[in-house]
Amino acid sequence: MPAPSSSHNSGHEALTGALNVSFRLLRWAMVLVVIAYLFSGVFIVGQHERAYVLVFGKIAGLGTERLKGPGIHWTWPRPVAEIVRIPTERVQAVDSRTFWLKDEQPAAPDAPPAAGTLKPGEDGYTLTGDANIIHSRWAVRFTVADPETFSFRVSQPVTVLQRELDHAVVKCTARLPVDQALRTDIEALRAAVETEVRHRAESLSLGIRIERVDVLALAPPKQVADAFNAVISSENERSEKMSTARAAANRTINEAAGEAARVKSEGEAYKRRVVAEVGASADYFTAVHAQYQKNPDIIARTLWHDTLRRALAGVDQKFLIHRNAAGQQELRLLLNPEPTPLIKPAHANP
Repeated sequence: MPAPSSSHNSGHEALTGALNVSFRLLRWAMVLVVIAYLFSGVFIVGQHERAYVLVFGKIAGLGTERLKGPGIHWTWPRPVAEIVRIPTERVQAVDSRTFWLKDEQPAAPDAPPAAGTLKPGEDGYTLTGDANIIHSRWAVRFTVADPETFSFRVSQPVTVLQRELDHAVVKCTARLPVDQALRTDIEALRAAVETEVRHRAESLSLGIRIERVDVLALAPPKQVADAFNAVISSENERSEKMSTARAAANRTINEAAGEAARVKSEGEAYKRRVVAEVGASADYFTAVHAQYQKNPDIIARTLWHDTLRRALAGVDQKFLIHRNAAGQQELRLLLNPEPTPLIKPAHANP
């Protein structure tokens, strides 16, 4: 009889020990689960974003602590808290295809004219100020200026911004004729749409800052694309001819200006030379006049000899003619020319 009692006690002790071990393991597992749950509340806010922590649907924190900046943060994990991230420093874009063709391709320059008409509800378009149709694609680029307003106070701000962009395109396109909208004043149209979108975004308090509005594409309807292409071709040809004419005119003007400058420079040089020569002659005659007043006979004879010498300098044969007092006899003497050197200088031509 003692044997069964001992076996029963041993089994009870083994079961008790197993349950104790199981409870200890379960307790440690629960501790690990709680630790893992708490660590799951650690989150990192990127360099170009901000974050809000919603605890039971309300923003946690007061004042500046409501908005979490870049770095490591902790909050209660789900379902207690929720993290809302806002890319405040990154430029975002909204693309509008409301006024573009269904097939998204304008007419090619060499394509045949399209048949039929536009399909309302499928092909988008806008009307210009002169009641012409154009197709266009637009994009607005923005950054988040007020994260709280953008995320919680405005319902679907991106959708609202796209609708305001479409409204601005319709409004501004209707102010211009088709030629200006498609070709000559594209930048003016873009700037007008951008101004209108900025004004509407500020008045609606969307919490965003408009960076730029871009025209991604502009095209006439396919049915009249040939007419527009012909006009553009004619204007390009006119511009090319005008550019060629302007270049020729500028070249002629430059050449004339160069020739005028050359003639003027030569005239100035000649004037200075004449003035210098006249000045030198005046100085010479002044000096000679002073000497003539002192010795008129000597100066007169000297001047006569000097004039005779210069007059005979280029004459090969010189004669001395002497007549008697009655004028009946005349004596002519041939003066010997300058002797020719027997040896030519080394620099003379052979």
